Amino acid sequence: MSNKGIDKIISHIEAEAEKEISEIRLKAQKEAENITKVAQEKAERETEKALSNGKRVASLQGQKIVAEARIDARRKRMDSQEEAIVASFEAAKKDLEELAEKGKLDTFNYKDIMFNLIADASKNVAGNKIELVFNKRDSKTFNKETLREAGELVKEVTGREISLIRSDETVQCIGGVVVRDLENHVEIDNTLETKLGRLKESLRVDVAKILFGDKI
Repeated sequence: MSNKGIDKIISHIEAEAEKEISEIRLKAQKEAENITKVAQEKAERETEKALSNGKRVASLQGQKIVAEARIDARRKRMDSQEEAIVASFEAAKKDLEELAEKGKLDTFNYKDIMFNLIADASKNVAGNKIELVFNKRDSKTFNKETLREAGELVKEVTGREISLIRSDETVQCIGGVVVRDLENHVEIDNTLETKLGRLKESLRVDVAKILFGDKI
C-alpha cells in the first residue's frame, strides 16, 4: 500500500506523456517525411545530371543523397524525442504543483500521496521517532489529527509504533516531505521534486517507448 502514491505519480507522468506530446510526434513525422521527399527529388535531379558520367556514378550519387537525408531525419527524430520527454515531465511537474496547491486533481488526492510518501520512507528507517519536515503550506495543514491518520498508515505498513513529529523547520519545495530518523540520524528526501527527479531517469526509456513505440 505504501507504494500507491508513488504508482499514482508514475501513472500520471505516463498519462501526461501520451497527452502532451502527440503534436510534437506528428510534427517530427511530417518533418522526416518532408526531408526524405526532398532528398529523393534531389537524388533524381542529381542522377539525371550525372548520367553523362555513367550510370554507376549516378547511382552512387543518388544513394549518398538519400543516405544523408535518412541520417538527418533520424537526428531530427531524436531531437523531437528529447523535446517530447522533457515536455512530458514538465507537464507532470506543473500538474503536481496544482495537485499540491489544491489538494485534489482529477482522481488524485494530495493527502493520500503525502501519507504514502511518509509511510514509504518509514519502512526504510530503523528508528521509532521520526521528524517530518514540510513546506510552509503543508506545515500548517499537518495538524495533530492529520499526523495521527498518517501514523495509522505507518503502523499498518511497518508493523511498528512510530512517533511522528512535525518539525518547526520548513523546506522549500512544491510538496512532499523530508523524513528524519531522530534516533539514527538518517534523512530521506521524499519531496515531490526529488521524487520526480529520481523517477525521471528510471522512466526515461519507458516514457520514450510510450511516445515513439520501439523506435528509440
